[in-house]
Amino acid sequence: MARIKKPTIKLVLRKDKILASGEYPVMLRITFNRKPKYYVLKGENGTISSALKKWNEEIGRFNRNKELNHFLDQYELKANQVIRELEYGDFTFTGFENKYFKKYERENVISFINKLIIKLKNEDRLGSANSYKDTRNRIQEYKPRCYFQDIDKKFLENLEKFLLAKGNSLNSIGIYMRTIRAIYNKAIAEELIKDESYPFKKYKIKSGNSSKRALTKKDMQLIIKYKAAKNSRKWHSLNFFTFSYLCRGMNLKDIALLKWKENILGDRIVYIRSKTANTKKSNDPNIIKIEPEIEKILNYYSRKNEYVFPILERGLSELTIRYRIKGTLKKISKDLKEVASELEIDCADQITHYWARHTYATTLKRSGISTAVISEALGHSSEATTKAYLDKFEQTEIDNTFKHLI
Repeated sequence: MARIKKPTIKLVLRKDKILASGEYPVMLRITFNRKPKYYVLKGENGTISSALKKWNEEIGRFNRNKELNHFLDQYELKANQVIRELEYGDFTFTGFENKYFKKYERENVISFINKLIIKLKNEDRLGSANSYKDTRNRIQEYKPRCYFQDIDKKFLENLEKFLLAKGNSLNSIGIYMRTIRAIYNKAIAEELIKDESYPFKKYKIKSGNSSKRALTKKDMQLIIKYKAAKNSRKWHSLNFFTFSYLCRGMNLKDIALLKWKENILGDRIVYIRSKTANTKKSNDPNIIKIEPEIEKILNYYSRKNEYVFPILERGLSELTIRYRIKGTLKKISKDLKEVASELEIDCADQITHYWARHTYATTLKRSGISTAVISEALGHSSEATTKAYLDKFEQTEIDNTFKHLI
């Protein structure tokens, strides 16, 4: 039985094909059963080409052009991957072309992100769409024509340096990098790049030293006891902030979306976090016991309305909801700064509505509650270091964390 030969790969300069530039095209040559076939290779500026004196025929690479040689490395790597996936006995050039050019086509990162943004907007996931848009803009500033094959450890490190030089904080850069990681994972899922190339195995996303985002328990109590004129804007702002703190750092969108009939069930508040509704594997609801201090705030508002709090009303589009919540957050932050300044609270000029969530977690931590219980109470979707060996906590145990807040 004749031995079936393996297809061979070589990058060559086609000296019989001269281009208008006077250079010769660099091509991928696949040889099988002594039959060669050539494939044009594309770079950022079109067909990759070279002058004779710049090409090393022995190794099939440019003499001095690291960037283009990087492209060639990727082309050759992909060709080898496709050939490994094909059985030699069934190898055909058509089969190779179908897998190589359909699955491993070079995808422009910017155009791919644009597709994701459109999809997110169609799903009314405007927050995620804006996050992807911001990340796209940062990549575009750094490298307008960027392919997934370009994104390696060195690329990410250089992008990080570029963003730092532009005045971005490490926290902001961390957000961009986590978004790039999510985008890269989607590209792998769509078979635009092989997971063997995944750069985040080597590149570690850095986190900056966050500025203070939590009040002390004493300062939080001062805000809770602050007397604002009833039904004034400041009065509502303090209610929203206090409610968030007492309800495990519930964010304002979730507060705004609460409905009497759907979410206030007996002595419990039952809701699914909007931030993780589209990402969690199981959309388990958050269940919060309505303690007297929470009930006091709820009783301020009329049950005749559909929504618990006077932020939204029926019939609003997702875009209008987003703008309404964004505007309310600005008002709350302004009011909180004024109140905190009047109370002579440290960092009064920095406080925002989001501090309620950090204050909740910090207060419990300082009271000796385990990080794992706090993580569960916050409704985090992934806590690898704790949930790997801990089961879900009983609801009663999470309920008992409330007593440490007052």
